Amino acid sequence: MKVWTQAEFDEVTPNDAGVSVFGNYGDFTQIKYFREGCRFGEECSFGEWCRFGNYCSFGEECSFGEECSFGEGCSFGEWCSFGKGCRFGERCSFGERCSFGERCSFGEGCSAISPYWSFMYEPPFKTSGKILPSGLSRCHWQERLDKWGIDVNGCYDDIEEQIKPHLAKILRSKQWTKCERRILESWK
Repeated sequence: MKVWTQAEFDEVTPNDAGVSVFGNYGDFTQIKYFREGCRFGEECSFGEWCRFGNYCSFGEECSFGEECSFGEGCSFGEWCSFGKGCRFGERCSFGERCSFGERCSFGEGCSAISPYWSFMYEPPFKTSGKILPSGLSRCHWQERLDKWGIDVNGCYDDIEEQIKPHLAKILRSKQWTKCERRILESWK
């Protein structure tokens, strides 16, 4: 994996479309400021307190440290992970199964496909597909779904097989918080 320095990064000239393209598997943890329109490949890693300009795009399985901020219109591939306190501008989009640390904030118009979600408040962005409770919240969900005999210790496909036949009954219960209800309804 190439480890990039700020000087090397600054030497990359944007193409005719104004986009700076970087390959897969880069380690950008030493760089703190990224210009607008950068395009990164898969499995790139970034450190804490990074600042990204508008309309940057990132491949699958990229990871970001705490307190990173992203301009508007950034897009992220599947399985990206974000540390605590990251901030996203308007209209950012997230591929399937991205995960977010505590205290992340999202601008208007952000959307995600089947995000991992471990918090007691609703995702503050539009979602499509299932909202996936992370492994950290399994004990909570086991306790909440126990009276229907659902075991949440398997993989998501196994859990879905158990929940689907009971989902209408489960959703009729008054016990659900707004966040829990939204997660369960996403499994319809």
